[in-house]
Amino acid sequence: MRVGRPAADLDDKDVAILEILQNDGRIALSELGRRIGLSQPAMSERVKRLEESGIIAGYGARLDHAALGLGMMAIIRLKTAHEHIRACLTHFAALPHICEVHRVTGEDCFILKAIVPTPGDLAAIVDAIGRFGPVTTSVVLKSEPSRPIGRELIRAGRKG
Repeated sequence: MRVGRPAADLDDKDVAILEILQNDGRIALSELGRRIGLSQPAMSERVKRLEESGIIAGYGARLDHAALGLGMMAIIRLKTAHEHIRACLTHFAALPHICEVHRVTGEDCFILKAIVPTPGDLAAIVDAIGRFGPVTTSVVLKSEPSRPIGRELIRAGRKG
């Protein structure tokens, strides 16, 4: 992440921009400016500053994994020794079905999200990472839509 404007320096227009872009990353800057009450050049400058500061980390499409034939999602928890952390991270990066990696505190060292086509593929992943320590797996039955970071939370970050 690039270092730039701290969240505390965001004004209400920046907060509104972030809120809108999270819900519609493809919105034209002219339309975004119209909604916020800024000219297109002023809007371009604000969005550019938010990008350069790292607050806007990127843009992308959300894919439906089931429509791609990847109908099974699982949360995998791994306990491992501290000396295996780097090896685990390298190994996870080589597993294409692992789409999220979270290093956590508590009982587990890692929480992973895997998306696979079949239970056999999930078993192969569990077997592949099991060499690093005990693995616990939960198959996701249904996911609720991810929520964007809302205005209240953005403002809470501004207060530091």
